[in-house]
Amino acid sequence: MKTQLATALALSLFSGAVFAAPSFYGEIDVSIDYLPEDNRAGVNQRDVVEINSNSSFVGLKGEEKVTERLNALYQAEFTIHVDDGESNSDTFVPRNLFVGLKDAQLGTVKVGKIDTPLKQLSGAVDNFNNYVDNKADVAGIFTGENRIDNVVVYESPAFKLNDAQLKATLLLASGEASGIAKGKGASKVAGRGLGDAFSSSLVYDNQTVLLGVGYDKAIPSNFAGGGILNTKQGEIGEVKAIFAAADTLRATGRVNLNHGVALKALYQTSEVAAVAGNDTRAATIDDSEGWLIGAEYNLPAAKAWTLKAQYSQNTTRFKGTQADFDAQQLFAGAEYALNKQLKSYAYAGLLTLEQGPAETKQPVVGTGFEYKF
Repeated sequence: MKTQLATALALSLFSGAVFAAPSFYGEIDVSIDYLPEDNRAGVNQRDVVEINSNSSFVGLKGEEKVTERLNALYQAEFTIHVDDGESNSDTFVPRNLFVGLKDAQLGTVKVGKIDTPLKQLSGAVDNFNNYVDNKADVAGIFTGENRIDNVVVYESPAFKLNDAQLKATLLLASGEASGIAKGKGASKVAGRGLGDAFSSSLVYDNQTVLLGVGYDKAIPSNFAGGGILNTKQGEIGEVKAIFAAADTLRATGRVNLNHGVALKALYQTSEVAAVAGNDTRAATIDDSEGWLIGAEYNLPAAKAWTLKAQYSQNTTRFKGTQADFDAQQLFAGAEYALNKQLKSYAYAGLLTLEQGPAETKQPVVGTGFEYKF
């Protein structure tokens, strides 16, 4: 009798907790990209056709009710290589991995490996996010597109302002007494204290207008990126991004107009933060300044079709007599939604790199499919 009572009590306690099944989700984005090379004089030209897996990923996420106000949440997300995966020997590369608690009134706390709040601002304005193996999006030539290890993130609840919402996010990172370093799918900050490096954002959204501002302090990033350039030896010589901790201020805006038109913009400035682990070349950088404008048009008479275009440029200025490094990317494309999960797309673009009198131009054309599940 006692055994039966104990069993019944255990089952009642177990059944009283709400254990929701995790959601399996992901995205497969594969493109065929043609990039003719613009090598420096004396080097053989070599045009390349690439099959690119553009940040394809799979993941599990879920949320469990703890009390009437409190929920536990978790996410485990991994990049997968649909092409040959040559750039990474691992089948699954960690992306956003975290566990956390969400209070209906106080907000959400997450702990793990997570995209910075500043990086998340670009998602609403970058028309060519992840294209050409992530080199055509803002990560190709801008600082600030980072995922960080060993972080605690706080997300405020959405505060209502008439017909709009205001939301703040703060990420505190610990370098665990080491210098900055690139890891698998994320980077590590310098320092030993929680918050020696941080990222923050504030977002205003009323559906018609979306405005965001973010700030990174000592977050590892790439300066002087080469975008879609398909060779290290262009007409301006060797092009190799400079990895260093960055203090970055970013502002973004999106306006949804009538008849399916959306206008987008981004502006940011960055300076090098003096921490352990910086590329030695970072000491020569004065600052970096970039901006982006874009437009998107969903055809009213053919809702499956969307046309889009985007221009972005970034200037890295150096101390002393070294010339500025200017990068400009211009893209135009169209996408066709076959259904809610699958779309096809095609695009063309041009990268221009300039330093002093030297100039390199890199065109690209491509087509691909994106499937979300």
